[in-house]
Amino acid sequence: MNEILQKIREFSSRHDIPIFGICRSSQLENAAPPGYRPSDVLPSAKSLFCLGIPVPEGVFKCEERANETYWRAASIYYRNIDAILMRLGRIIEETGETAFPVYGCFPYDVRGKGNFRGYLSLVKIGELVGIGKTGKNGLLFNPHYGPRLILGGLVTTAALPEIAWPDKENTGCPEGCIVCQENCPVGAIDKIGKVDRLACIKYSQKTPIFSYLMKTKSFDPADVQMLNQVTGVDDHAMYTCIKCVSTCPYTG
Repeated sequence: MNEILQKIREFSSRHDIPIFGICRSSQLENAAPPGYRPSDVLPSAKSLFCLGIPVPEGVFKCEERANETYWRAASIYYRNIDAILMRLGRIIEETGETAFPVYGCFPYDVRGKGNFRGYLSLVKIGELVGIGKTGKNGLLFNPHYGPRLILGGLVTTAALPEIAWPDKENTGCPEGCIVCQENCPVGAIDKIGKVDRLACIKYSQKTPIFSYLMKTKSFDPADVQMLNQVTGVDDHAMYTCIKCVSTCPYTG
């Protein structure tokens, strides 16, 4: 499997991926709820791969134009990362193994109001592979880039060596820092870092149909899931708040 690892290293270098890691899939298997475990998307899974690409620091520093600039940056990055995952998965499958992409954003499951869950948690995978720790704003906190990484991942049947590149000590958010909590306009982050996802999404992301459905009394999760994933993908969604990242003193 060292040959596959070498191909992943070379691929990451060619595509300007500064951070990635690999761990055993069993680590998430024991830490995720039923239905959202590696074996639920690939029964013979053995390894997890996670990459992180940082959004330029300047995007978060342009004050009143930060939201619109981040919206555009995220749209470009998600498309790019998804395409990278597809190519990397193909490289792995050329060795006779199988790879399942864990996309950076869509699709995800909608189980009810406030109950949104990706097929697998990229933040948790990023933590397990060693490229960061879950921050107080619910995002992956990296020692060099803070919370401004956009993530993507793979589940594969290949038994890959565990690695974190580059190898850094991940200490997580500094003790005592509560800047993201203090600056959240809707108080969606409590003192222990738990995020009220419904409050956050209703305030910080806008899609025409999704916003309407969130306000209706009748709520069909299946309809919301379908409509959101055909009307809210990439450029069709708008970020209206990124305070928990832009005000973080460690974003740089």
